Amino acid sequence: MSNVLTPASGNRRAWLVCLGCGLSLFTVMGLGVNAFTVYQPYLLELEHFTNAQGSWITTVRSLFGMLSMATADTLCRRYGLRRVIAAGLGCFVLSYFLFGAAHSFLSYCAAAVFSGLAYGYGGMVPLTLVISHWFQEKRGFALGLMAAGTGISTILSPPLLTHAIQQAGLRFAFWAEGIFGLVLTLFVVLLIRDRPEELGLLPYTQGREGPASQVERDKPKGFTPLLWWVAVAAAFFTGGPCGPGFSHLTVLYTGEGYSAGTVALLISYFGIILMISKVLYGVLSDALGSRWANYFTFGAGILGLCLCCLASIHSIPLAGAALTLTALGMPLSSVSLSVWAGELSGGRDYDRLVKWLSTSYMLGALVTGPIPGILADRFGSYIPAYALFAGCLVCSMVLIQGVYHKLGVGNKPKNR
Repeated sequence: MSNVLTPASGNRRAWLVCLGCGLSLFTVMGLGVNAFTVYQPYLLELEHFTNAQGSWITTVRSLFGMLSMATADTLCRRYGLRRVIAAGLGCFVLSYFLFGAAHSFLSYCAAAVFSGLAYGYGGMVPLTLVISHWFQEKRGFALGLMAAGTGISTILSPPLLTHAIQQAGLRFAFWAEGIFGLVLTLFVVLLIRDRPEELGLLPYTQGREGPASQVERDKPKGFTPLLWWVAVAAAFFTGGPCGPGFSHLTVLYTGEGYSAGTVALLISYFGIILMISKVLYGVLSDALGSRWANYFTFGAGILGLCLCCLASIHSIPLAGAALTLTALGMPLSSVSLSVWAGELSGGRDYDRLVKWLSTSYMLGALVTGPIPGILADRFGSYIPAYALFAGCLVCSMVLIQGVYHKLGVGNKPKNR
């Protein structure tokens, strides 16, 4: 290559890669998972599914999301990050075309299989590795900015999907989302590259001349196998609150008498806070250390889920407060896991820990997936499930913060 490439060249391209990662997460997590909550009440009403069947559809998605996360790093090493991400997005498109053609509970579950594969292969595991290759510094902010894409989809999609379903039908909404996903896939493939070295560029640095430092940090001393499993368990306990806990918000509030239009607006508002929260977690981690970012996120999420338990009061301001705080706790499903891995690992262990934390999170979502529907069929309300989810977040906070304190990690970064 004849042109002399500077760190600034790599810096500019790194943000385009971050945009591509954000679009991928916008698709497989934002549209494939977060926006699917809009469909839940209509599946119960139009397809005459029970509450438990509605929960089982998302549980199937979680199962195959977990399996794909467990194999994502192996496939990435063999085929490359970009190819695996493209395959994940292809699974998303296929899943929504299948949802549009589904006429039975089993066919909906079959479509959910591909939605789960999309979540694993086009989601946080490969995208976190892309960001780690392209960003030597500002990695927490880049992860938060990337994950904010899920918030944008949660803002825009609920009113649009609700209108599409009510005016043109459930199947039209599914097919339209599949076509939109195909367009987004093309943009992602154009923007993402595995490493800056492929383009003769350097990873993102803050204005330093010369090559970026490639010194790899060692994992903290004293990070024993027992503490490793405690961290994995902490990720497991976030699966219920951030997975089924989010996907059942619409049926929680519609079941307590809120109109579909009101709930759609509340979920859009949730998306605004979700977008802010993921960037905020990254900024707080870079500025104050992830230990304090964890306390803030856990505290907000626990309080938000407790307020969700008051949904029967039928107060719009109270519902708004519940969704605000719950959304501020949602980085625990994505950005937090990557940041935890960065604090607790070093070198090649980072890839491995990202995979295990993400897989454990999905296992938690899988195990708890049927519980909201089962409890709703038993007690006539989704409120008991949200009390359970609040308890799960308390357990997760105690575990991961205990590991942080034991190892002395996550403190405010020292000035460079």
